[in-house]
Amino acid sequence: MIVVLFAIMVMPASASLSYTSSTPQIITKGDTFAIHGTDAKNGPVTVWIIGRNYFDTKSITPERNGNFTITFKPEDTRKFSSGQYAVIVQDPGKSGTMEIEPGTTTSGNTTIMNRGKNIAVIGPPESLPGNVQPIVAILNEATNIAGVDDSIVTEYFFVEEPFVRFDQIPKNSLGSQLPDQLTDSKIAMYGSTNMGTENTLTVQIRNATTNAVITSKTIPIIAGLSVNRWSYELNAPGLPTGDYLISVGWLKAGTSSTGTAQFTVKDQTSTPPQLPPVNMTDGNEGPKQVDYSFLISITGLLFVIVLIIYATWTR
Repeated sequence: MIVVLFAIMVMPASASLSYTSSTPQIITKGDTFAIHGTDAKNGPVTVWIIGRNYFDTKSITPERNGNFTITFKPEDTRKFSSGQYAVIVQDPGKSGTMEIEPGTTTSGNTTIMNRGKNIAVIGPPESLPGNVQPIVAILNEATNIAGVDDSIVTEYFFVEEPFVRFDQIPKNSLGSQLPDQLTDSKIAMYGSTNMGTENTLTVQIRNATTNAVITSKTIPIIAGLSVNRWSYELNAPGLPTGDYLISVGWLKAGTSSTGTAQFTVKDQTSTPPQLPPVNMTDGNEGPKQVDYSFLISITGLLFVIVLIIYATWTR
């Protein structure tokens, strides 16, 4: 037992990792993406990023406590393609030297090498498939080669195009018409987005006929469980009657990240008042209906009895 404990104590710790994403397991193109590592105490580590049409590696020297962070800026993540990605942290092990490394052939194909010798050719980066797991499997197998003490830790995430959606419009709806609003009333819009909470959205309302900007406001992105949220309110008296366009956009990403919809503001008097539903539990049961069924039954029975008496009497 003492020998086992001693072996555990002297065994070099391998790095672990996590990453900061726009929403859980989602990186939105144009968002900042940060990879965090801990327990990397064997020297510089290599971070591999592999996905559809994308391959990159970065080397970083951790702090004395083994922590490190690599940040991909918006100009980097705009190069990502939609689909599954793998982020892999490679620790050099006790030797402090990386045996497994990326390489490139003279024809431009990306390779995986063991101490300078190609062991797998995975193709040109711009043609890598969306399924990254076979490439990760090659790296895992490479760490089991005799004389290799590198270790890797892998996490998966998905890359998406940025979007802004309105809750009042069904996701698969072909139209973009929001429910009508009323004059002299607060206007409230809300929806979802896959952009990170460090961003802000700009809301603009325009006149649908003249395209003139009626109002503009910057709103925050609110963290959600599976997707982030946004909400916008224009306090009463709201807007005059007419047709309007509303856009909710992300300035640093372009038109693909802007949600646009239209709505109509109607006069209060143009909408017939809605009668409140009858509450059957508060004593207000509405006008009661008289039940004549018992009286009809008695009358019919008496009529039958009279017929029987008459028939008996006339015999």
